[in-house]
Amino acid sequence: MGEEGERLESEVVTEAPLGEEIPGSGFRPPYAGSGSPTDGARPSESLIARAKANDKEALTTMFAQFLPSGEQVGDCYYLGVLGFWGIGAHSFAAVTARRVATLRISLLGGVYYQEGALEYVNSAAVHQPSIVSLYLAFARYAILALIVVIWVGAATGALAAFALAIVAVLFVPVYVRYYYRRHKSGVVLWIREGISVDAFIDRSRMLLANRLYRECMNLREERLRAMGRP
Repeated sequence: MGEEGERLESEVVTEAPLGEEIPGSGFRPPYAGSGSPTDGARPSESLIARAKANDKEALTTMFAQFLPSGEQVGDCYYLGVLGFWGIGAHSFAAVTARRVATLRISLLGGVYYQEGALEYVNSAAVHQPSIVSLYLAFARYAILALIVVIWVGAATGALAAFALAIVAVLFVPVYVRYYYRRHKSGVVLWIREGISVDAFIDRSRMLLANRLYRECMNLREERLRAMGRP
């Protein structure tokens, strides 16, 4: 395959509604080979539950729907949940001989898929934010929320303060996502022309970051050798 004819695999982003599992596959790919959107569907709850338990068959089924026909999934992982109390986006990653891919599936039906060609990886990084910064961030949020609740209670009454306190608690998963947007956790791969593929990884699963990073770099070197590049 010549350099001029090589297609740069770029990120694919889709928000798909909750859908039924397609028999034998799990869900349809959101993008066809031409790059135009098709009617994709969210993986079934049973498939997601198996994938969260690191069932290799379920993980392979989920990623296979996005890959070209015949391309085999190598290693694939469940990386944790980007959120709080299980409310958030579940993070998955997979590597093949040609590409690295990540997948996030939210509780409310959102599907976010990214991929990048391994031979076009310019650089990579592994991030693990300090646990102290996480605790400090939560402390700031809790203090600010408490001040606002007390102020609203004094101004409008206990009922409004109670309602605001409930909203503040429900807003915690959103704040966690904001924190991890500013403080990356996991692996980030920069693809040619500035596109990045990032895999969020829970602190408790950060050993997977080393494994995923090494796997991507090893496959990248093999891919470059196969293409005759130094």
